[in-house]
Amino acid sequence: SGKTKTITHRIAYILEKNLAGPAEILAVSFTNKASGEMRERVAALLGRPNFDRSFMPYMGTFHGICVRILRQDGEYIGTARNFVIFDESDRVALIKQLSKQLQIDEKKYPAKLIGSVISSAKNELVGHQEFTGLVNSPLQKVAAQIFPLYEKALSQHNALDFDDLIGKTVSLMSTVDDIRKKWQKQFKYILIDEYQDTNSAQYKLVKLLVNENRNLCVV
Repeated sequence: SGKTKTITHRIAYILEKNLAGPAEILAVSFTNKASGEMRERVAALLGRPNFDRSFMPYMGTFHGICVRILRQDGEYIGTARNFVIFDESDRVALIKQLSKQLQIDEKKYPAKLIGSVISSAKNELVGHQEFTGLVNSPLQKVAAQIFPLYEKALSQHNALDFDDLIGKTVSLMSTVDDIRKKWQKQFKYILIDEYQDTNSAQYKLVKLLVNENRNLCVV
C-alpha cells in the first residue's frame, strides 16, 4: 500500500534538503526486519552503502531505541547501564519458579498466561501496586501475587523485560525534565511505520519525545 515508501522517501527528502542529520531523525518500525529494510531503502535513495551501521543510528524498533536511551541515561531513574534483558523464555522460567514457591497450580495457571497478564498491565503503564486494586478474575488474582515478586527478582538479576524497556524510558522522560529536553532536542523529526500497532506505553513515549516543533509523521 506504500506505507513504508512514504516514510523512507520522507526521510530521504529531509536528509537531502539538510533539514536534519541522520542522528536527528527517530524512525520507528515494529520489527528488526522492517527497520533493516527501511534503512536499506533510505540508503539506496541517497546512494549510501547500506552496510554502514552508523547511518541512521536511531532507526529501529521501539524496544531497540529504548535500550539505547536507557544505556545512556537510565541511571537517572536507578537503572544500571549494564542491565540484562529478559526475553519471553526468561520471563516464563522466572514465573514458573515463583509459582512453585507460592504453590500455584501450574496446570490451572500456566506461567505463560500469568506472564501475558503482567505484560498487558505493563503495556498500560500499570505497576504491581496499582494492579492489585484492579483485579477482577481468578487469573488476575494469581498474577497480582506473582507480580511484585517478579519485579523484585528482575531487580535482583539487574534485568529488565521487554515491557520494562519502554515503561522505564517513559518513566525517565516523565520524571527527569533535563533528560526529556535533551532527547527532544536530539530528535528533530519522528517518523513511525505501522502506527496502528502502538500500545499505550509506546504512545506515551512518542508524546514525551516530540518537541515544540511537533515534527511527527505516522503511517
